[in-house]
Amino acid sequence: MADSKRFEELMQEYLRKKNEKAPPKPVKQKLSLIQMESLNNRLDILIPQYKKAIEGKKLSAAKNVMSDLQAVLRTLNKTTKLVEVKNQLFELALDEGEYDFAIEGFLSNRSLVSNTTRLHLEATALLAISHLRKHEIEGAKPYIKEVLQNKKVIKTEATREKFNREIIARFDEECALFSIKSDHYVELNGDALHEEVTKALNSLTEEELYSLIGKALPKLTKDLLFEVDKFSKNQLTYKEQKLLPSSEEVIKDEQAGRTVFSAIKRVVYNSLCEPNSEVYKIWYSNVVGSVVDKKYITTAVALALAGQGIGIMALAISATALVVRFGLDIYCERYKPFGVTEMRRKA
Repeated sequence: MADSKRFEELMQEYLRKKNEKAPPKPVKQKLSLIQMESLNNRLDILIPQYKKAIEGKKLSAAKNVMSDLQAVLRTLNKTTKLVEVKNQLFELALDEGEYDFAIEGFLSNRSLVSNTTRLHLEATALLAISHLRKHEIEGAKPYIKEVLQNKKVIKTEATREKFNREIIARFDEECALFSIKSDHYVELNGDALHEEVTKALNSLTEEELYSLIGKALPKLTKDLLFEVDKFSKNQLTYKEQKLLPSSEEVIKDEQAGRTVFSAIKRVVYNSLCEPNSEVYKIWYSNVVGSVVDKKYITTAVALALAGQGIGIMALAISATALVVRFGLDIYCERYKPFGVTEMRRKA
């Protein structure tokens, strides 16, 4: 009894000293109606500015607006909305190559919302992609696993099947793309490329063009593609796996070519499909003929790929030939890149 009483006294003394040292908890101030109205009016100004910066891929402008937007949303205690808009900011940072900034942001956002929310799932998927962009497959795997094993967020079977298919395809694309990229500028001869594209258009089917890309891929690319695809699908149930193509099928020439072609949409889309781009303007003008149009597309694709260090000639030939065959309007609609944040909104 004496020992028990002594222990209780010691614990009470410890808790008393701990509470004395602990800083007082901040007291939430209740906002007046006037303050609420003022803050909401501020949101009505900031949200459109932020949306414009994100859609225009202007990272610096988005960061500037976010500094004000964040303060307003925090004061209004709108944590969910804050995480939603910040996920968009960090995804843009990811696309602009600011990987460490993006990773830090996604980690922070995950800590602000429950792991049963789509925003948490979204940030986790983007963390996996961030590590894949940094060539860190092992760093990506825990987040890939978490995304695909989370059954608490997307509960409808059909919706989850669609999400699994799309996010695994995205992981595959990211893995394939980083494996063929170099940190250095690669020179592609535009005239020679245009000549080869013309030959390809006259002699190869769409399936053969995809296969040409697949055949030209380095063994490392197919090995990494198999590893990431297999790891991703192993996180699913047997029933879910049966709904998807096997990893062996994914690395066959035609399918691997389709994966890589889909991956480069993020590289060449802005050069081809933005209404302000020169290629887009020329394609839709009545001043020049189709031969000149094709030459401009060839040049744009070559420059975009070369700027990213992608120097596989067969890829450039097939990619350009497929764009020309589809027509720029169909290509831009079919291969418009969308982010994980948009994937969540569509789900």
